[in-house]
Amino acid sequence: LPAELLDSIALLLLRDAASFSAIASFSLVSWQFRKIAFRRYYDTLRVRSARHWVRLCRIDGIYSWVRSLDSSTPFFQYKMDALSRFSSLQNLTLDFSADGLATQRSRCALVFKHVTADLSSLKLICLPRIDVSLLSLLAGRFPSLSKLELSCTDRLDEGCCWLCYEESSSCITHSPIPDHFPSTERLASVFGKTLKPLRKLEHLFLGLFLSDADMLSCHLDRCATVVISSPRTGSYSSPPFGPDRCAICVAEHGAKVREREHIASALLAKLLPSLKTIGWSTCFAKDRPGDDVERKVTTFFTSGLEEKAAMARRRSALVGQEDDR
Repeated sequence: LPAELLDSIALLLLRDAASFSAIASFSLVSWQFRKIAFRRYYDTLRVRSARHWVRLCRIDGIYSWVRSLDSSTPFFQYKMDALSRFSSLQNLTLDFSADGLATQRSRCALVFKHVTADLSSLKLICLPRIDVSLLSLLAGRFPSLSKLELSCTDRLDEGCCWLCYEESSSCITHSPIPDHFPSTERLASVFGKTLKPLRKLEHLFLGLFLSDADMLSCHLDRCATVVISSPRTGSYSSPPFGPDRCAICVAEHGAKVREREHIASALLAKLLPSLKTIGWSTCFAKDRPGDDVERKVTTFFTSGLEEKAAMARRRSALVGQEDDR
């Protein structure tokens, strides 16, 4: 049988079941079958712990098989130099939930110096912050990136109580305006110029809020005191919820934030002409094309970037005139 056909068979076997048991029998047919089975099975590697990482590095051939790697940053505390041996790596996903504002920069520098510069896709989740230092490091280290996803708002904890929600918001830079950037235009300009070395970048997602930093703090001050009546205990504090479920936040900030997202997207597209999509974290998605229920908004660009940027500036000027009135 041609190797291409065997390769397709292995893919079909792994399509519905990701465990090795799906291709165990296939791998026992011959040495050729086993090699194809291993190459396909280890095409995507998900590291579960530091011990798992060390054991994986002992497998002969794994460094040429892996195309996609998904891991948490602390798992590389042992044998970090082994990362440099994954010469065929194309897609990398890293979870920074174990790092804080004080350790992010050093962790990134330490990990990325061992990763191949030929990456085409990079996804960093649960970051403490997204800043110029991080973008500059990525743009200089991975010039071949076509897809870049960075997110820090996924660290906001709404699954427990209001105290945990507030504490998680204090540990990240979820809204850099106006404390770190005076305006949306300034943020888009600085980020765009920093990412200019990425000439092949087509898809960009920046998981931060373009609302003012005090919007979330005001929401917490106002809504954390809401109580719900209970026939058994009398009353109890409501479960935490975001600004998207607060009528006051939506009324006061919704339209303004959506306008900022449009302006920032248009300016970034002007500075990075290779872009096809730009995404942001948002608390006010749901009503436009590109919105989804995961608090993400995506803007699609196909043509007329100059016109879109000009239109965004005109709208911004009109909003400013209305505010002055």
